[in-house]
Amino acid sequence: MAKLEILAPAGSMEALEAAVRCGADAVYLGQKNFSARKNSQNFDEEELCQAVAYAHRCGVSIHQALNILIFDQELEGLRECIRIACKAGVDALIVQDWGVAAMVRQLAPDIPLHASTQMAIHSPAGVRLAESLGFSRVVLARELSRKEIEAIVRSTTLETEIFVHGAHCMSISGQCYMSAAIGGNSGNRGQCAQPCRLPFTAGCPARSGVGENVLSLKDMSLVEQLPLIEEMGVTSVKIEGRMKRPEYVAAAVTACRRALEGEDPRMDQLQAVFSRSGFTSGYFEGKRDRQMFGFRTKSDVQAAGKVLSSMRQLYHKQTPLVPVDMTFSMEAGQPVRLTLTDGTYTVMAQTDQPPETADHGGTDAGWARGQLSRLGGTPYFLRNFKADIQPGLMLRASACNALRREACAQLDLLRQQRSRTFQDLPLPPLPHHEAPKAPESWGQFAQFSQVTPLAARTLSRIILPASELTGEASLPCDREKILPALPRFTFSEAGIPEMLEKLRQQGFTEIYCDSPAHLALCQETGLIPRGGLFLNLSNSLAVEEARKQGLQSVVLSPEGKLGWLHSVQSAIPLGIMAYGRLTLMALRNCPIKAQIGCRSCGGQGFLTDRTHVTFPVRCDGQVSYVYNSLPTSLTDRQSSLRGFDFALLVFATEQPQEVDQVLRCWQQGEKLSQPATRGLYLRGV
Repeated sequence: MAKLEILAPAGSMEALEAAVRCGADAVYLGQKNFSARKNSQNFDEEELCQAVAYAHRCGVSIHQALNILIFDQELEGLRECIRIACKAGVDALIVQDWGVAAMVRQLAPDIPLHASTQMAIHSPAGVRLAESLGFSRVVLARELSRKEIEAIVRSTTLETEIFVHGAHCMSISGQCYMSAAIGGNSGNRGQCAQPCRLPFTAGCPARSGVGENVLSLKDMSLVEQLPLIEEMGVTSVKIEGRMKRPEYVAAAVTACRRALEGEDPRMDQLQAVFSRSGFTSGYFEGKRDRQMFGFRTKSDVQAAGKVLSSMRQLYHKQTPLVPVDMTFSMEAGQPVRLTLTDGTYTVMAQTDQPPETADHGGTDAGWARGQLSRLGGTPYFLRNFKADIQPGLMLRASACNALRREACAQLDLLRQQRSRTFQDLPLPPLPHHEAPKAPESWGQFAQFSQVTPLAARTLSRIILPASELTGEASLPCDREKILPALPRFTFSEAGIPEMLEKLRQQGFTEIYCDSPAHLALCQETGLIPRGGLFLNLSNSLAVEEARKQGLQSVVLSPEGKLGWLHSVQSAIPLGIMAYGRLTLMALRNCPIKAQIGCRSCGGQGFLTDRTHVTFPVRCDGQVSYVYNSLPTSLTDRQSSLRGFDFALLVFATEQPQEVDQVLRCWQQGEKLSQPATRGLYLRGV
């Protein structure tokens, strides 16, 4: 059984040292730009080189987070970021954006790619898609149960990584747009302002104002489960917290190391350092209930103040981490030699002068070992020692110590010098197609009953849930117009291949795909995939990767300015959401269910924030979706959509009469009569 890797966060050099000295096998960090924790200290070019050199001397790998969505105007800045990563010699890049992955493969082909949890990979099919994009490791969604993780691990030869300690995002990672929509600070761009930690209450038509901070989950902790996780075959366990203090990092790594060694991880101490009303393992155990919710209290803060100083003792000095073997040779008339090896690299230091003749006694193996094993201040500790000493010779202590220092310095240099190949090549020319003068009108509906006769007549394509299409209900419009949509999340893929086969038998040839898993399933069944809004495609390279994977069209990310999105070059049709309540969050633990219950909700739940704004909540039986309080609408700004192939109108909570009102405004190019927002299309993120 392979050793389980402990992967620790570092937002600063002190946090990196804390992780390494407490026993982390690998550390993940970010540069100043293109990192999903923009508000942590992060590392500039010089600091990154120093950080990687230090970690490599200590036998620790460095994984650099490059896990944000980018736009075309940032590609040259991304090139420089990749160059610096190569110069520093990082061991892997953690990536969300398909275009970033493509650029890394071209410019730095020997750096392994790890698929970020921001890619929302939650099933075996999603892992297969990641593999086809060139990833060697997948960081799985935090919302998975033990059973679901085991199914993925069994299904793939890729490395798998899971979070085992730290903050829980309320939304499935990569699928949260709340911070972007409310304040322009995108979680997909490393700027999340954590509005979910603010006061929200749950409600439904019969009850309102229930609970407090109902979008805040307790921090997760699976530390006590690490021996089991190791047996499951997971490759790496990840501690969340690049914005946390070094003391937190030290405590979390120490607890993980203790748990893996069969010792008491001291969970009470770890909870005192940082928690939100304690910890939860609800997702892992499949217990998604009210007990998972919690927020940081005054007593939590006070508990931290009492233990932080003791946590500093965990990493105040260098811990010996790397075993080395020494061979000491001393003979008359020859320089004294010390050979030092870590099993990979071997170095040799020698004196300028031969040893002196001893008046009596002389240097023996015991004395030499005692001097040379003094490796304090280095990451090394002596494992094996061999001495070949001619009797009657003497070496002064100062010369012996100088040999040790010289050998260690040589070994340091070899261990830390691992630069990567950077190919400074121009990006290949991207194919392009001419868009129509005016975009087609596409509509997406949550259910059949919303498709009015006006919608059936006027929309070019109608996207409907596949689960309804495989039933016996008559179709609301011509089959050729309809595009089936799989459930947005397929944590269990049971029944999905059968659903796709039934759709094929009914004459459908295309599927609307909102996740990497959907795309893989379509590839394997021969159906034509069309990319949805939540694939988060925002640049030309990402769209070209989508085309190579078989997508025949894509809806671009809702987080870009129109001008940025207009610059995307594509050989396939591009769409943009021109109307709809943006899904702000996708929740596997529903706050309405937790606070009120499904029976009372009746499918009409909502959340209310501290300013009394309400946000509708709807579920599909597996996942609940929090919708924006206002719809995004460009019904009166259609001239700004020229250059896109189609405009997507999304109807989630609307009644049929509301659908027709929107469609009439769209047809006439008029502003909606009800309040609406321009979304992020004018202000960007």
